[in-house]
Amino acid sequence: MNFLVADDSVEVLECLRKFLEKEGHSVRCTGDGEEALQIFRGEEIDAVFCALTLPKLGGLELLQEVKSANSRRPFVMICPQNDTESALNALQLGACDFLIKSIQPLELQRTLDRVVSLNEGFHSNAYAMDHLLQESRTLEIGNDFEDVNRIVAFMTQDLSSFGILEQSQLFRMNVLLKEALENAIFHGNLELNPEMRRDNPKLFYETAKRKMDIDPHNNRKLLLQIDISRNSAKYLVRDEGKGFAHSD
Repeated sequence: MNFLVADDSVEVLECLRKFLEKEGHSVRCTGDGEEALQIFRGEEIDAVFCALTLPKLGGLELLQEVKSANSRRPFVMICPQNDTESALNALQLGACDFLIKSIQPLELQRTLDRVVSLNEGFHSNAYAMDHLLQESRTLEIGNDFEDVNRIVAFMTQDLSSFGILEQSQLFRMNVLLKEALENAIFHGNLELNPEMRRDNPKLFYETAKRKMDIDPHNNRKLLLQIDISRNSAKYLVRDEGKGFAHSD
């Protein structure tokens, strides 16, 4: 994929450039919002990582330009700490995800996986979608949270083709489904404390990986029911854990 990275921090630009290139992607970097827009308009860009605050043209303004030009392209907003309002604004405008500075490697990897999955999910068979009236799928998956992004992309790949959601709305739906699956895995099947994820993300993911191999967590599954028609989409996510109200 061809990525555009826009951030006024040289350190962040270099970090993202090295990471994305290591993963096999091409990267164009800039610290200027107007230059970012010129690159986006003049080159083949598949996805954008952009800071909320940029010289000349802010991140939210750039997001609006990207979505108005081609809403299929995933856009990730990079936000400062303790600015959840701006992150939510970005999601409402069509961003597929956001990262909080300072960027944690695990969160960056998970976000990249999500962006790649979304990009792949947009390539569907148009002829089949023109003739398909209804589709139901039932999935049983394990607790490998690193696969969540690919599963979400699979769950929603037909929504725009059926005309249920616009592409800008599809990004928001992906975020909501991602939260539902992660809640079911982390807080349902693996019985992890939500506060740990906020206070110590590294410990949270390390604990999750460890619990995946321990009884009874390793035997628990998620059941996903997907029902899509020309008029509606319904998703049911069930875990086999004790839920949020369990007591250790």
